[in-house]
Amino acid sequence: MRIEPADVSFERVAERHRPMLLAWLSEPHVRQWWGDPDVELGEIVDGCANGEVDGFVFHVKGEPAGYIQSWTPSRYDEPWARDLPSDTPGVDIFIGPPEMTGRGVAALALRAFAGRLFDDGAARIVIDPDAGNRRAVRAYAKAGFVPFGEWIDESGRTLLMELTRTEFERT
Repeated sequence: MRIEPADVSFERVAERHRPMLLAWLSEPHVRQWWGDPDVELGEIVDGCANGEVDGFVFHVKGEPAGYIQSWTPSRYDEPWARDLPSDTPGVDIFIGPPEMTGRGVAALALRAFAGRLFDDGAARIVIDPDAGNRRAVRAYAKAGFVPFGEWIDESGRTLLMELTRTEFERT
C-alpha cells in the first residue's frame, strides 16, 4: 500500500482512545522502548489533560496507526534540554499496530506533524530516541531529522536529533 502525506490525519487524544492506546503500549515493539503500559498510559492521559503534552492518535487512510505528541523539553529536568530555547518542541511517536511497522508510516506521520508545528511557529523540532532503537532512528532520519548530539546516563545512550524549518522546507 502506497502512503501519501494526504493519507495522514490527526485526532486529539480522547477518553475513548484509552483502550486502544493501552493495547498498543502493551505490544512488544512499543513496550520495549516506552516501558510499563499502565504507567505510560497514565502519563499520556495526565499530560494531555494538564497541557504538558499535546497528544494525538494519528490515522493513515482513516485507520488508527499510532500515537504522536509534542512537548517542551526545556520545561523538564532533562539535562540535555537545559540549553534549548523554550519555544523548541520535542516530539515522541510510536506505531501501534505491529503490521504497520517497517512501512514508512512513522516517517510520514512525523513529516506531517512537523509541518503542523512549523505552521504554528516552531523554528526547530527535537526528538530523543534511545540510540539502540535503530528502527526509530532510521525513521526519524527518513523524516529529515539529523543528529546534533547525544546524552549518556544511567538509563543508556540517547541520540539527540533535530529538524529545522529550513531543512524541512528544502525536502
